[in-house]
Amino acid sequence: MSNWIFIVTKQQVAGAWITAREIFETRIGDAFWGLGERTPNRKSLKAGDRVVFYVGIPGTCFAGSATLSTASYKLGEQEKLKLSHGKQLYIADFGVKLTDIHIWEQSIPAQNMIDSLSFIENRQYWGTYFQGGIRGISDDDFQVLTAGELSSKVVVKGGDHDIENAYQFALESYLEEFIEENWNKIQWGRSLQLYESSDSNGRQFPANKWSIDFLAVDQETNDLVVVELKRGQTSDSTVGQVLRYMGWVKENVAEDGQEVVGIIVCHEMDDALKYAIQSQPDITILRYVVNFKLESALPTNKH
Repeated sequence: MSNWIFIVTKQQVAGAWITAREIFETRIGDAFWGLGERTPNRKSLKAGDRVVFYVGIPGTCFAGSATLSTASYKLGEQEKLKLSHGKQLYIADFGVKLTDIHIWEQSIPAQNMIDSLSFIENRQYWGTYFQGGIRGISDDDFQVLTAGELSSKVVVKGGDHDIENAYQFALESYLEEFIEENWNKIQWGRSLQLYESSDSNGRQFPANKWSIDFLAVDQETNDLVVVELKRGQTSDSTVGQVLRYMGWVKENVAEDGQEVVGIIVCHEMDDALKYAIQSQPDITILRYVVNFKLESALPTNKH
């Protein structure tokens, strides 16, 4: 049994916005959740899995829970028409059926839960974790969300040996945002475009219970590219993480014949990282450089 967050955001149809809440209530009324063929994690859904629903802007809240009564399946034409409610917005080629649905009397603001959810690593930009349609979460995170109260325990990833430089870790909390905003100006060594689906723009791409910092496509080779930022963790952990993500993307996202490669973005390349990738020709290391200086705001008076 796995745990998931089903994410719904507002959609624009014929120039008019349909709110996330309206879409959520429509799907719940049908006891059905529509999915696209390329919705992340679609193929991993199984009957008996548990779900928490996240309703996006302006609510940005957790609104209920349910159990999947089916795995992801392809809809027949009659069922597709019935569940569309005569609107293009609700037409779905795939979906899952829901049971044991609970709509919470009081929705829980996402902002109140951020510090208690272990899958949110960059708390400053927590909103990026709530895109992508479906996101896998741990049993502990599911219990936190459905308990209706904040967990009192502090989740610590790794030990002191994993934190190489606290100052650098704080600086790199802004790196992800900078990369997304300046994507087309960065010299990747490849012609990279962020991977887009109906549910994700490629940033914090949901991969089962994990989140890939960026998933991109090489426009020349059609390779899928996993881009991971090395921040506050050991070199061995970073390489292992990238290899895991590459394997998951190969199995769940890549089309037949489509290769998967990795890029690690780091501030310094130590010996551990250098040797760890020597036998991994599909992983590239890119270093970033931060230039910082202070200048006088007042003219200098010379006599």
